[in-house]
Amino acid sequence: MTKIDTALRIFVLVFGSLFISAASAAPLKDTEALKGLKVAKAVFLIDVDKPGRVAHVFKTIELTDKSLREQGVKPHIVVVAIGPSVAFLTRDRRGIGYMDERAVLELQTEVGKLAKMAIPTKACGVAMKGMDVQPGDLIAGVHPVGNGFVEAIGYQTQGYQLVPVY
Repeated sequence: MTKIDTALRIFVLVFGSLFISAASAAPLKDTEALKGLKVAKAVFLIDVDKPGRVAHVFKTIELTDKSLREQGVKPHIVVVAIGPSVAFLTRDRRGIGYMDERAVLELQTEVGKLAKMAIPTKACGVAMKGMDVQPGDLIAGVHPVGNGFVEAIGYQTQGYQLVPVY
């Protein structure tokens, strides 16, 4: 094998792998699941006690909205926080440990992004009462409701699909 043969093999291997990488980088689609849909309605019910995980879920909701739009489906999304998730949606952040502060700030930034996208975030009044959180304690973009389960039931009755996050 000559130096030219070796160089040619290396060239083919490098550019071949680049071509395969570029081909696999094409955006994935949900064609089968979205077949015939023009509108998709979802209510995300979030009951998680880790702010980093909740922040990740909110980012994923933003990406879900974007993905649906890019695939020609108009999303109608509502987020309902119940249980301990409500504690991360307050202004004063009392009771939130130092190690969770960054994740809570990230989560609250995501709530603002969703609000600008017309995706409402609602806080369960039952959870608020249990944590001694007043409606005025909630950050901008979060709306207090009487009962998160009632919200989920109501939206499902209106044709929204439940996306539980526990």
